[in-house]
Amino acid sequence: MALSLVLLGGIYFLAHFDRPPAVTILPPTPLNVKSGRAPDRWIPVKWVWLRRACGFVFGLPRQVGFDIQFVKATEPVALIVAQNSLGPPQAQSNGLAGWILPVGTQHSLKGTESIVWWPGALTTDRTEASLHSRGVIPIDYGAHLFPRLEKDRVDLSTYFSAISPVQPCFFAAVRAQLPYGKRLFVLDVRQPELATNRFGFLVTAEEYDAKGKKVKR
Repeated sequence: MALSLVLLGGIYFLAHFDRPPAVTILPPTPLNVKSGRAPDRWIPVKWVWLRRACGFVFGLPRQVGFDIQFVKATEPVALIVAQNSLGPPQAQSNGLAGWILPVGTQHSLKGTESIVWWPGALTTDRTEASLHSRGVIPIDYGAHLFPRLEKDRVDLSTYFSAISPVQPCFFAAVRAQLPYGKRLFVLDVRQPELATNRFGFLVTAEEYDAKGKKVKR
């Protein structure tokens, strides 16, 4: 019984206290993840009967929808922070700063008024979603999102890119513990004193049921 209590205590500690930071700036490299829920990802596509059996036993994979905004910052970093009362970033490294913010009525932040790409994505738990602008001239924007769905949040790994022939390219990799109803804001802070066209992005997440309706909380 004593050993069981120790094991249960260890499991509780790992579940509740060993959570990653709210925002972690990663090296700016593409995501290296294995898409698909286990055991679904190991089942051949043509084995429909086994996939249906897994769905019956484990339930259908949970779905998550993302709203993504690529923005251009037109003010110095300190002014953007002050105008929006952002406070210190929850993570800052590799020329990036990241915040978890409440979802307000405004779709953009003061000082980042120019939304240059605004896609959406719907994917399932542990399945990567990849998006490309392909046609937003002269810049090609890309977004890659890998969600691990939890009870009230998404453990989200992201990789964003903006490839341009006329200005420095932008690459950002971030892991965030993103609660439903909040948004991740990541800003390029490589030249914080300049009022220039630097990149940033905003991400919100919401869970959807099998019928495509937003899960109410």
